[in-house]
Amino acid sequence: MSYATIEDPKAARPVMELLAKLASVVDAPAGTPEGQIATIFFDPRCPYCHAAFTALHGRIAARWVPVVVLGDPEGGNRMAAGILSATDRVAALKAAFETKGGNSAAVSAEIAKKLAENKEAFASIFAASPALRPGVPTMFVPRPDGRLAIMVGYEVGDDAKVRAVLTGS
Repeated sequence: MSYATIEDPKAARPVMELLAKLASVVDAPAGTPEGQIATIFFDPRCPYCHAAFTALHGRIAARWVPVVVLGDPEGGNRMAAGILSATDRVAALKAAFETKGGNSAAVSAEIAKKLAENKEAFASIFAASPALRPGVPTMFVPRPDGRLAIMVGYEVGDDAKVRAVLTGS
């Protein structure tokens, strides 16, 4: 996992506000303060994203932002569309990872626009952070002191690191 931090809370806040506007699956208990929700970019076909979801689902509050970056964009966009157009997005995300496919859907013009916005945000993050190599999952984890950790990649056990950052330990 590669790691970086936005040290200045005044610089971190607008990044988190921008991320909160992206099309996503919010997997957080109702009433979770915005400053305690991690934002995670994922490709629905990524096995590392699947492992991260399995380890983090129900354990941390997260906003899962689909970004199709792993080949076959048409198939990936259909999977992402199936997740974003579902009535229960969390269940659709879980099904996509569990079945390695989930329910694909036609990509409407509205969903295509949202996925393009997600991909543009993802690309601009890495353009602004040349020390980080692009990859999924990419996790933006807010610290209690207002700093923002950026974690790229996932290996078994990294969920403990994510929880430690969220709690400030």
